[in-house]
Amino acid sequence: MMLESEKKKINTATGNLKAGYSCSEAVLLTYGPQLGLDQKLAVKIASGFGGGMGGLGETCGAVSAAYMVIGLKYGGNNVKDNYPRESAYQAVTEFAHLFKKRHGSTYCRDLIGGIDMSTPEGRKQIRENGRVPEIVSDAIIILEKIFKGND
Repeated sequence: MMLESEKKKINTATGNLKAGYSCSEAVLLTYGPQLGLDQKLAVKIASGFGGGMGGLGETCGAVSAAYMVIGLKYGGNNVKDNYPRESAYQAVTEFAHLFKKRHGSTYCRDLIGGIDMSTPEGRKQIRENGRVPEIVSDAIIILEKIFKGND
């Protein structure tokens, strides 16, 4: 059963998508402010990750943003912080495993059926395709599961 806080985060993320943010921006905006990342900076950081790394179809932007969120939550503050880094690596590995279990891949091109995100037509087709809200929602669900298990 989904908790109210999880539903709220999914609604925030999908609302961000509807407002025009990319999948990476939508996910990072959902968590960034509560983890100390200013909204404007979150958008700037995430802006190059949409469409599988700038429209290349590589690692999904929602997945990349989830990794950023994990770093914000579990990462260290300096090069000597090995334990937090290892915690972040473990959480990223768990996220990737759970995401692949749901979708078979973490690559944008696989998740969206091979549509070419490098063109305006491809990006329009993706917005109309309807898969992105599901992918972003699943990223939120998986993050919440990881956070519940590690807190």
